[in-house]
Order: sequence, then structure tokens, then C-alpha cells
Amino acid sequence: MDKKTIYIVITVVVIAGVVVFLFGRSKPTVVQPSKPSPSVQTPTNTQTTQVPANASTVVKAVTSRSIDAKGNATGVATTFNAKTDKIVYAVLTLKNATKNTKLSYVRYLNSKYVDSKVAQPTKDGITNFYFAFEKGIGDYPKGTYTLNLYVNGRRLQSLTYVFK
Repeated sequence: MDKKTIYIVITVVVIAGVVVFLFGRSKPTVVQPSKPSPSVQTPTNTQTTQVPANASTVVKAVTSRSIDAKGNATGVATTFNAKTDKIVYAVLTLKNATKNTKLSYVRYLNSKYVDSKVAQPTKDGITNFYFAFEKGIGDYPKGTYTLNLYVNGRRLQSLTYVFK
């Protein structure tokens, strides 16, 4: 065999291996629950997310300028001043949260990704949880922020707030 034929054979084998790796894997099995689960309605769209009755959920979520000692939102707002507001809180009221519950967000400014974070409560039964967004040097970037909130990887709610 000449070198050209060897290269062609090697190329075909590599391509076949990549195709088998990408497309030859079996699909995961989806198990349907035996009885219907209650649904949680997201406030920003009309679709519902099916969640088990005992699953950790976000009952309510708001943005605010401050929180009290118990983690409740005070100064609830959706419009903030880019020069004077120093911290924005996303305050979550939870149901059935345990210390293994994963709470997360993905944040966007004018539809462009800003940041994301995953956190967990420090104890079982916690009903208030918050993410704090603190201003760095200078003013907050002006625009519309969208905060998609997740519980254990499942998107349950979305908040929108504006910096002017």
C-alpha cells in the first residue's frame, strides 16, 4: 500500500469512530410518573413545569434594595438607579427546601449573558434565600436584566429588573 491509501484508510477509520461516538450512543430512558404531579406556573410565561408534590420549589421571587434580619425582601423594586443603588437582592421564598437543594440563577443584561451561580441552603426547612448582586467600581451597567431562577437544575421562575 502506498502512503496515500494508508492516509485514506486512517481518515475513514477516524471518521467512523467519531460518528459512532456521537450518534451510536443509546438515548436515556425517560420514566413517566405513575400519577400526575402538581404543576408550578411561572409568572413570565404560560407554560407549566411538572414537579413532584414534595420537591423544593420557589413559591415567590422578587428583587429588592434590601433585606431584613430574617432574609425577607424590604424595598421591593424592579427599577433601580445605576448611580445610587449599591446592592440588588433576588429574594426567594422557598417550600420544602433542604440543605441538598441546589438554587441557581443565570443572569442576562439586554439578552447577553452576564453571570451565573449555584448555591445551597445551610440547613433544612429554610424558607428565605437570597442572591445579592453588589456593585463593583463605578455605576451599574444600565439596561434590562433578566434573572432565570432554577431549583435543582429546573427553571421555575424568571425576574426582570432595570437599571436607569
